[in-house]
Amino acid sequence: MSGSSTTLSGEPSSATSKAASPLRPGRATKPERLERRRRLPWWVSIGIAVGVVAGGGAGVAASPLFHARSIEVTGAAHLDRSQVLRLAGLSPGMNVLWFDAGAAARRLEGDRWIASATVTRSLPSTVRVSVTERSPAAEVKVGSRWALVAADGTILGRVSSDPGLPVLEGSIGNARSLRPPASVVGGMAPWLRSRVRSVSADSKGSMVIELASGVQVLFGAPSDIAVKDQALAGILRWQAGSNAPIGYIDLRAPLAPSAGPGSGPPDLTAADGKAAPAPATGTGA
Repeated sequence: MSGSSTTLSGEPSSATSKAASPLRPGRATKPERLERRRRLPWWVSIGIAVGVVAGGGAGVAASPLFHARSIEVTGAAHLDRSQVLRLAGLSPGMNVLWFDAGAAARRLEGDRWIASATVTRSLPSTVRVSVTERSPAAEVKVGSRWALVAADGTILGRVSSDPGLPVLEGSIGNARSLRPPASVVGGMAPWLRSRVRSVSADSKGSMVIELASGVQVLFGAPSDIAVKDQALAGILRWQAGSNAPIGYIDLRAPLAPSAGPGSGPPDLTAADGKAAPAPATGTGA
């Protein structure tokens, strides 16, 4: 019989079914699959792209290109290079790209010897560290040892032998009380500082300096320090050249300093008159 072949049940034979519908129901052709991929949600496509880029970027960032090859350290004197690197968390071969320069600077400034620190990166492989150290300006006697004090009152450490610095009258347990007298000698040139025996504060907080020669210096408030230090240096240079007897120097009015014999300025109401004005001061030490 001609025409399509059927089974006894009237359904088309399998051969005829395959010929009429060569693809299985529900199975997409290759072009259809490609079309479905083109129709992926935008957020899925972006996620795939980000994953590819991130994977590639991580590989580049971890490459030897960003390994530290040059680490420069400047400004360190008390601390050696290895101590600075340890404090900053730096080591040869570390990854410069991921290195947190700001955190490294904060770690450095946490050390009592470092007043300030700057850390910078220069990609791909260079790190630069610059520190400004504190230096001892005075000392405090503590038992059989001496504590070194910086100009800002920071206790730098203790030593077993006298460093020969100006002695501060105060306790290392009270950094606030040490800051004013330390600031007075902290700005002095070495020539002038070497002539200071001690610095103390009177009951009103006015600074009093005792020179190695025994001369008392009424420094006044710990302000205008540079001007007062300059005036003091000028008076001492004048006294050294003139051999004038001086028992005290008054710097409480730094633009009009005075000096004279005795232990302090005479009473301005007394019969003997005013304290002798000091000569014009030079540039200081």
